[in-house]
Amino acid sequence: MAFFDLDGTLLNQQSKLDEEVIQALHHIRRNGILPVIATGRGHFELESLMAQSGITSAVAMNGQFIIVEGETIYHEPMAVANIQKLKTLADAKNQSLAFYDKDSYWVSEMTPLVKDAYGYTDAPLPTVNDTRYLTDEINMLLIFSDQASDVAYYQNLVPEFNYFKNTPYSIDIINAGSNKGTGIKKVVELLGFTGETYGFGDGPNDIHLLEAVDHATAMGNAIDELKTIAEFISTANTDHGIVNAFKHWGWL
Repeated sequence: MAFFDLDGTLLNQQSKLDEEVIQALHHIRRNGILPVIATGRGHFELESLMAQSGITSAVAMNGQFIIVEGETIYHEPMAVANIQKLKTLADAKNQSLAFYDKDSYWVSEMTPLVKDAYGYTDAPLPTVNDTRYLTDEINMLLIFSDQASDVAYYQNLVPEFNYFKNTPYSIDIINAGSNKGTGIKKVVELLGFTGETYGFGDGPNDIHLLEAVDHATAMGNAIDELKTIAEFISTANTDHGIVNAFKHWGWL
């Protein structure tokens, strides 16, 4: 199995799949490798990418929602009490929250940072609802902040959650103890998989991804911490990085 981050890894600067990447993914699948997207995005945001690439499995929401061959095999709820504690703090700082469930995402308030964040990944703007989290199972949150120091601020006050600053405009939030790596291990466990696992990533929330697999690839554009733990460092995602990685592993 091969686990892929999206932005900065599989996708180009326009958050799209290059044709050579699409063809390479179809090729490795035909040759017996199961490709799995490992992302902070919701699985419901991946329909177009999956249709293009032929990928039907995803460790989504940083490991909190997992589908394999189109079927949900795991989903992890976030406690309402913890969400309320976080929301009180965010409201006091005039920071909007995004809520992700099994079908969609929405925000507590539409702000300029919300628009910047979803524009950054070319994603549709969310709807606004300040109370739906009280009744829906929430699997991931975002706080919209352009301050890296907010990670430590919220981590100290709401340690029940994990925080990842993956874009300039937002912080990914999931349950403490959960990450892409635990999601990958969950896939391996639930499927009873005994083969080799490969991981490809570039950002802070890919550290656990690369640590969880047998063979780790960091993109040429990856952060230094990923490069130090990678078995192979490819070229940048904008410089045939995925194709070159596949060639390195003997898949193309």
